[in-house]
Order: sequence, then C-alpha cells, then structure tokens
Amino acid sequence: MTGLSAAFEERAVGQSHRLGLMQVFLRMVVSSIGYRPAARALSIVAPLLPGGRSPSANGGQMWVLRMGLFELRRAREVADDWVWLIDHTMQAGRGKCFVVFAVRLSCWRAKVAAALAASPPTSVCLEHADLSVWMIERIESSSGEIVQEQLERLSTATGIVPCSVLSDQGADVRRGSERFCEIDECSTVLVHDIAHAVANALKRQLAHCPKWACFLAEANTCKTQIRQTACAFLMPPELKAKARWMNLEALVNWSVRVRAFLDHPQAALDRAQATASLELVEQKMGWLRDHSASLKQWATLLEAASTSLEFIRQHGYHREVPEALRTPLSRFVDGPARALVEEVLSFVEVQSARAGEQRLLGSSEVLESLLGKGKQMMGRARNGFTKSVLGLAAAVSDLSSQAIHDALASTTVQDVQNWTRDHLGLSLPAQRQRALGNTPFGTLPG
Repeated sequence: MTGLSAAFEERAVGQSHRLGLMQVFLRMVVSSIGYRPAARALSIVAPLLPGGRSPSANGGQMWVLRMGLFELRRAREVADDWVWLIDHTMQAGRGKCFVVFAVRLSCWRAKVAAALAASPPTSVCLEHADLSVWMIERIESSSGEIVQEQLERLSTATGIVPCSVLSDQGADVRRGSERFCEIDECSTVLVHDIAHAVANALKRQLAHCPKWACFLAEANTCKTQIRQTACAFLMPPELKAKARWMNLEALVNWSVRVRAFLDHPQAALDRAQATASLELVEQKMGWLRDHSASLKQWATLLEAASTSLEFIRQHGYHREVPEALRTPLSRFVDGPARALVEEVLSFVEVQSARAGEQRLLGSSEVLESLLGKGKQMMGRARNGFTKSVLGLAAAVSDLSSQAIHDALASTTVQDVQNWTRDHLGLSLPAQRQRALGNTPFGTLPG
C-alpha cells in the first residue's frame, strides 16, 4: 500500500509539474514571446526544473491553440449588460476574419471606479483578460448583409442580445450593425469607437497640410543622412508608410526632445559621451528649428486628441457627456485644435444621443491591441489565416492551472484540426506546398 501511495504521489507531482510548465509557456506566448523563443528559453532552464524536460515549439503551440478553441466554444454567462466589440482583421490572400469579443458593462464600470479611487487617479484601460471571445469567422468577402447575418446567428446561438455593439465606422461593419440593431424588439444600441473618430479628425487636419508633408520628408531624409554618422543616436523614430498621420505622436515627442538637445548641445553631448561635433549636430539637425511653430501647433492637436480619448475612456457615452467634455476641451477652442475639437464634440454628441440614459463603453482600443497581439502570434510572414488565429482566443483565456487542466482535458488536437478545416480551409502555405512542392534547385524543366 505504501508503494502504491508513493506511485500516486509521484504521478501527482508529475502532473503538477506538467501543468506548471504549460502555464509558463502559455503566459510567455500570450505576452508576445514567440513559440520558438519560449520553447528555447524553457529548454535552457529545464535542467534546473523537476523532470528536466521542456516543450517543443510545435507542442507548445498546440497547447495555445487548444486553449483558444476551448475559450471560443465556452458557454457565456447570460446577462443583459454585454457589449460586443466587433471588427475585421486581414492577412495576405483573399478573405478576412470577422471577430466578436465582449465585455460586461459591470466589468468596465468596476475598472472606472477602481481608477478613480486610486491616489492619484489612473487612466481607465480595459485589459485583454477583461474580454471574452465569441466569434472568429473567416469569410471570402464582407458586406452589411453578411455582418448582420453573423450577428444574428451569434445572438441566436448564445441566447444573448447585447446591450450595445461597439465598432469602428468601416462601411460593412457599420451597415451590418445598424441592420442588426433595427430588428424588431432588439434593444441593442450601436455606438462607434472614439479612438477611430479622433484618428480620423487628426487625419483630416494633417492630410492637406503642406508643412506636415514637408516635415515628414525632411525627417526621412534626416534618418538616411545620419544613420552612419556620429549623430545616429538622434535618428527619428521608424515611420509608418501608410496612414502617415499616425506618425504624429512619435515624431512630435522626438522633435521636442531633440529641440531641447539643440538648445544646450554641448552639455547633452557630454552626458551622452557622444563624439559628434557641434558643427555636425547643427548641420544634420538644425532643420528642426524651421518647424518650431508647426511643432507647437501639432503638440496642441495631440493634447486635444489625448484629452478627448481619456475622457471617453473614463465616462463613455451618456446623455450628459457632450456638455461635460466641453469643459476640458474649452482651452483648445481658440487655437490650432479648434476644428478637431468641433469635430470630436459633434461625434460624441451623436453617440451619446444614441446611448441616452445608459452609460455605454466608448473605446475599443483594447480590441485593436488584441488584434495586434494576434498578428504577432501568427508570425511575421502573415501568410493568410492559419490555425494560429486561435491564438487571439487564447490571449483572453484564464491561464490558471485549473483552467488549463479543464481546457486541455476537453479539447484535443483533433478538435483543433477539425475546426481549422471547417472554418479556415487550406492555408496559403499549404496551397503553396501543394502547388510548388519541394522542387530542388537545378531541376527546373527546359
């Protein structure tokens, strides 16, 4: 009996170690450490751990995907305060994925209360763990009708009608959400994300600004010219080739610091132990002085945008919000941010009128962040949608030992393979392999 007890105890210790290893691997991957780096890191420390074993990258990836599929299939708590955050995510090749994540208003309101109770008050930001995943569906093309059908099907399958749908203003998502909310006896309120609205307002302010275009061109030229010089430590940040107005915050912050450097270059060079001469610094970076007035205006735009975003993160949309928002934005109405402020206030008035007496979530930034993490987990190549898209679902999973045990006990590798076949079809890498094979160099026909 003693020997049997010892065997059971040894088995329990082994299971505990395996669960602990899984938990560490899953947390590393969800923290945006890739599958191979996570496996490599664990292989280094494995000799110091009980059992001395570590997972392979492929084996660990399957843990992640099984966790994701379990989360996607999990039953939802029936409640009347669910908010659906919806969007499309795209990769190479045809088609896109329609995703629906959700958060309860009670969760968001608790976050707000905790932030306001902190001393000093902190920013109100939802985290990935606050979300749950309700739909990940690949489609060849999308339209308002298709989005409406997807939302109706999801509501029927779960038995839940959300109190609100929050989205950007993409044409198909907007039209589909509107049609869904117009269904007879549907109490769902459609509102649009404040972050996209502010970004669009910034875009309109900068799109036709010749000084901004000139500044971008000179920043790119500067980076090229100083990359291989003693001034390389002053290089501008990496710039986005598309949506170039999104470079505003990074460039303004960089410019402010470099301008301060130019005011006292010798002291700064001494602190940095840099070998650049004052003449070289002025030659390569002096062009920033010509943009001093514009930089102040752009910094004001950023401040007004940031004020708007933070206010809606905290207060959401509500009948009284537009008037309340006018107070912190009043200091911008007579300056360069006047047009942006008027556009944002008009947008908030429309959304708040829809919310009425309810206080609804107004920012989907957490979803944008999650989609960005999902793309990292899918890999840099981003060759179409593969089974790795389930990493999106795993990123919002409960990663406690018990949750991992329950998920992996009920979701198999075959389940993942079946889901991938039924919902994604043949991936681009698989199509390439079937079409091109492994023809070795030098055996081409002709």
